[in-house]
Amino acid sequence: MVEAVDAYLLLNAAAQLFGKTPSELEAPQWQEAVALAEKESLLQEKILASSEAEAVVVSEEEISNARTEVESRFPERREFLENLARNGMNESTLTDSLANSLKVEKTMNLVGDGAPFASDTEVAAFYHDNLDKFDRPELREARHILITINNDYPENRRKVALARMKKLAKELAEKPEDFADLAMRHSECPTALEGGLLGKLPQGKLYAELDSVLFAMAEGEISAIIESPIGLHILCCERIHPAGIAPLQEADASIRQHLNEPRRRAAQKQWIRSLFSH
Repeated sequence: MVEAVDAYLLLNAAAQLFGKTPSELEAPQWQEAVALAEKESLLQEKILASSEAEAVVVSEEEISNARTEVESRFPERREFLENLARNGMNESTLTDSLANSLKVEKTMNLVGDGAPFASDTEVAAFYHDNLDKFDRPELREARHILITINNDYPENRRKVALARMKKLAKELAEKPEDFADLAMRHSECPTALEGGLLGKLPQGKLYAELDSVLFAMAEGEISAIIESPIGLHILCCERIHPAGIAPLQEADASIRQHLNEPRRRAAQKQWIRSLFSH
């Protein structure tokens, strides 16, 4: 019975199956989406009625953040509310549905956390049996400062931008240790929030103009001003990681995730089967 289908679960089913909203579905698609939503509704009901779910708390802040995230997908609040109405919901029913979905998600994570995770011995064995998986190219750990060139803004016209960058280059020549602080205060790249940090880079990830300079620099060196298609840069090569096999300590986290994720899923599937066996 369509009337009994949870509107939020139907919305998710339509998006998952067809990349559409329920109001956009043709009759055969509607029936398929309803069938999936009914299946998900039964599963959600079983999970929320479990003893494991009783131990899970979803805060008002978590629900509010989830609701805000949904609303942010729409350019205007009016469109958000109209979309809810078209799909059989309002803010109250959406909030209730999000609370249920969050509780289901946290309950499933709790069950997954109970799986027998990989031991240090298993992690080490996987590493030594698969050394080829951890062969890495040379990496350069770098930061940069960017001043964009944009004739629409007086301060970013090429002549002015170059003068600004030359001033920063002079400051760095006197105090190279201030690179991260200057990047945070002057760089026009989102990486400014992290002091211009670009992370560990293999060759070929940056613009060619930057890449060729970075991989010719010495560790700790600061570059001259470089121009790329997006503007003017100064690079700092903080550290060079030679090519070779990544050490176990560095590979540990990814190995544990690789080994543990199937165990988490298996534990969750087994638990779900037990809910339906009662």
